[in-house]
Amino acid sequence: MNKFLKILPVLLGIILLLAIGFWYEDSVEINEEETAESTTTTRSEVAKEPQKEEDNLEEQLQQTGDQLAEEYPNSLEFMVYDLDTEETYRYTNDEEDRLYETASIVKVAVAMLLFHEKEINQEELTEEETERLSSMILSSDNDATSALLNESLGGFESLQTIFDELGMSNTTVNLGNWGNSTTTAKDQMKLLKELYLPSDYISEESQDYIIDLMTQIDADQSWGVYAGSDDVSFKNGWLTDGVSGEWIVTSIGKVSQGDNEYLAVALSDENPSVEDGSHVIEELIGVTSDYLL
Repeated sequence: MNKFLKILPVLLGIILLLAIGFWYEDSVEINEEETAESTTTTRSEVAKEPQKEEDNLEEQLQQTGDQLAEEYPNSLEFMVYDLDTEETYRYTNDEEDRLYETASIVKVAVAMLLFHEKEINQEELTEEETERLSSMILSSDNDATSALLNESLGGFESLQTIFDELGMSNTTVNLGNWGNSTTTAKDQMKLLKELYLPSDYISEESQDYIIDLMTQIDADQSWGVYAGSDDVSFKNGWLTDGVSGEWIVTSIGKVSQGDNEYLAVALSDENPSVEDGSHVIEELIGVTSDYLL
């Protein structure tokens, strides 16, 4: 009996240790199950969250554009080029590659042609050419544009040379009025790539000169592509057809924010007013900036 009493504490200790061991093992298993369940739930919740992907941009442009077309009917083609991914996105409420009149966005081509000719002839801009170039881009001065074409470049027909050299096969100068020259969104994107990407047509110094002017456009022309960001270089165009009273409204340029940037082309006609046309462009630019910037 005495021996049993002596070993009883030992037996109780062993039993206690075994009980603690079983309890600890069960507790660990329960915690592991709860953790696994929690992780699974978290992953499931994350998977259910909508992901914003660039692949959806055309779908969003289509949806927004079609809604706008009901309230602001016009004919429009809109194209953007993501300079990071090199992806192109486009929307039209009419036929793709339809011809549109350029209005004043053609002045970017005039500026590029001017610098190209100066580089070929190893000449500097004259003081008068510098003033006309500035007025043409900043204030969209039509007289300055005509003077550059006629006095520095050999006439309106000289514009066709830049279109041909850059492979803008669907762009044609109007010899009666350069603002009525016709183009496509695809051709205008070719022009922008020559301006903003490394080019064999004009030097980087000439590119920077033109782009700098396009960041200083007069405040009353701050619409269209301008609406995409605080960091934009652009040129707008607006022109009535002179018959129906409807308006041609166009806008081209580059939109940037930090390391993200894209090129944009918007061509439209049959607009009841410049304001209606610019509003549609700005809405599409807003959708684009939300996705790409």
